[in-house]
Amino acid sequence: LFSGWRGGARCFARGRLAASRNERQFGVAMAVALLDDEEKVAWDRLMVRLVALRGDPEVEAFLAEKHTELTMCAVPLDLTTAEPPVAPDGTRPIDAMQSWFKRKLKHQSTDGKERRKLCRGLEKALRKYSAKYEESGSCAAMTACEALKEGGQLEGPLICHKLATGLVGTRFEGLRIAKVRFGVYQLGHLLVAVQADLEGGELLVHGHFDDKGILHPARCPVRTFLEEHGSLPPSDQCDMFGGDGKLAKRQANANDCHAAHHEVGLKRHRELPVGWEKRESRSKPGVFYYVHEAKGLSQFERPEA
Repeated sequence: LFSGWRGGARCFARGRLAASRNERQFGVAMAVALLDDEEKVAWDRLMVRLVALRGDPEVEAFLAEKHTELTMCAVPLDLTTAEPPVAPDGTRPIDAMQSWFKRKLKHQSTDGKERRKLCRGLEKALRKYSAKYEESGSCAAMTACEALKEGGQLEGPLICHKLATGLVGTRFEGLRIAKVRFGVYQLGHLLVAVQADLEGGELLVHGHFDDKGILHPARCPVRTFLEEHGSLPPSDQCDMFGGDGKLAKRQANANDCHAAHHEVGLKRHRELPVGWEKRESRSKPGVFYYVHEAKGLSQFERPEA
């Protein structure tokens, strides 16, 4: 009887040890997953700030001198994959990212905590370049209208900053915004044309491009546009840390959803409150405004019911 009790006790002890070991392993796995998530957030925030500053002469010189690998990562996304495209020399952005971590951290390049600290440190260092586009900055005097008229190196950073300012305090705050070409920008996974209002100077989304490159008119503030057309959450805009293709699937689902509701959206867009009409400017083709003849009203903003 005593022998049987000892055998049962040993089995129970082994079971508890195995359970304890599994619990520790689960705890370690959860900690690693949490670190990976925190690292991804730090990297994404760095990319959001850096891609918005591309074109600024000081930033470009800073990258060329100290962070040349990041010039292959902080670029407009390939909208079919939701990832930065492969560089002309064949370098993949994920390889450039890993090379940057390895060069900067050396033997600690695989330490998630150190990688996170590096991303946060650089993101903080870039704030001094962003400051010039804020209200008290040296470039604040340049309006969106002037930036879009003149183009040049400062157009991208200035317009990206003004678009981002319009999203502060909303669920779209932290969206990845990047200049693609003159007057054309990425808002998360959406490609839009921007324009400054001729009267008030307000920066507006003039229209958005569909998969075939056709521009659909919108002419509304960036927040209004995103609330109507939607965008992937900031944390899902770019995935260079793996993810088993989940982001691409979400992107495909988002595109399918957008296509499925496109006709409904157009119908809703055509429906105006009683008495209002949408007209195109004769002197500025492509610019639309709204008129209520009975009340003698005209405005650029879409009237609400």
